[in-house]
Amino acid sequence: MPSPVKFQDFVEQLGLEQHQLNTDTLKMALTNTLPVNTQTVFDAVTNHAAPAAANGYTAGGEDVANIWSESGGTATLNGTDITITATAGGIGPFQYIVLYNDTNPSDMLVVYYDHGSTVNLADGESFVIDILTNIFTLV
Repeated sequence: MPSPVKFQDFVEQLGLEQHQLNTDTLKMALTNTLPVNTQTVFDAVTNHAAPAAANGYTAGGEDVANIWSESGGTATLNGTDITITATAGGIGPFQYIVLYNDTNPSDMLVVYYDHGSTVNLADGESFVIDILTNIFTLV
């Protein structure tokens, strides 16, 4: 997975207790619209236009099953890999993956990732959002 790009407002909202990274539901959503790091809330229609909720893609994205932990003064947000498999017509296009807090009433943004190129999934093809060792760390 590429390096995360932090939404600027996330840092302020973390300090204002708008995110409980161990218990809030964090979701990753696909979009083909380049996110801007000054955006504050997830908007599946305008700012983060997502593929249609069909053909194997869930509206609003998938839960990352996040776990927040700390060791030696470094905090880590972990999650599980997400596999999206296209059915009955395909999914796409998308290039960016947006992580946002679905528990927060405003759906506040956290980070986004740039896949580097546009992806279109044909029927039966899968796309894996590979969390690797963690989503991000704070030191």
